Amino acid sequence: MGFMDKAKKMAEQAQEKLDEVQTQFNDNQSQQRGGQASGQGGGVSYDKHGRPVESTPDPTAPVAPGSPESPVAPAGEAEQPPAPQADQPSAASEPAPKPSGGANASPDPFKPIE
Repeated sequence: MGFMDKAKKMAEQAQEKLDEVQTQFNDNQSQQRGGQASGQGGGVSYDKHGRPVESTPDPTAPVAPGSPESPVAPAGEAEQPPAPQADQPSAASEPAPKPSGGANASPDPFKPIE
């Protein structure tokens, strides 16, 4: 019975420590949420169903050139990416390397193992 008593006492101590750490964590989380709710931090806001809500940007705010919201592309930046050169083969035209060691990449599931 001595072993069981010690084990039970250790389990109770471990549970108390877990409870203490959990309450500290919860207090820390509530403090962080309180800061965001008062306008500090700029965190993500959620609707009543728990979905993230995108904040609508202020239409009167100035937009930096080159940002996704900017209607004008920054100077020196093309609308389309440059076309691949003819002398360099593209990665899509090269076949994928076969697995080493004689392994079949797509074995027949109905073929018996030899």
